[in-house]
Amino acid sequence: MQKKIRIGLLPRVIIAILLGLFLGYYLPAPAVRVFLTFNSIFSQFLGFMIPLIIIGLVTPAIAGIGKGAGKLLLATVVIAYVDTIVAGGLSYGTGTWLFPSMIASTGGATTDRKGDRANTLLYYQYSCNG
Repeated sequence: MQKKIRIGLLPRVIIAILLGLFLGYYLPAPAVRVFLTFNSIFSQFLGFMIPLIIIGLVTPAIAGIGKGAGKLLLATVVIAYVDTIVAGGLSYGTGTWLFPSMIASTGGATTDRKGDRANTLLYYQYSCNG
């Protein structure tokens, strides 16, 4: 009986990144659009689910503490929101400070040997912004 080869999570992630780089570089644009479409839909779904998962895991854990759990839950929520706002502000500040000079120094967007992949359209795009 053969022993199964088990690959850990980190090597799987590294293999997936390398495979994505290789496929994105060599596949034709229609195939890349399929992956971009999946990426867009999955990232929107994940962005929607993560706060619900956090609330679903953190709330019962804090409620199980007992006395003073409500104050602890409020403190956790406040810390999470303040951290999000600070991270967004730092991202915005860094982007407005660094990106204009970075884009100007390169002469605009970069292209690969197959053309400008930055303008590759998705097959399907969903937006909640109306």
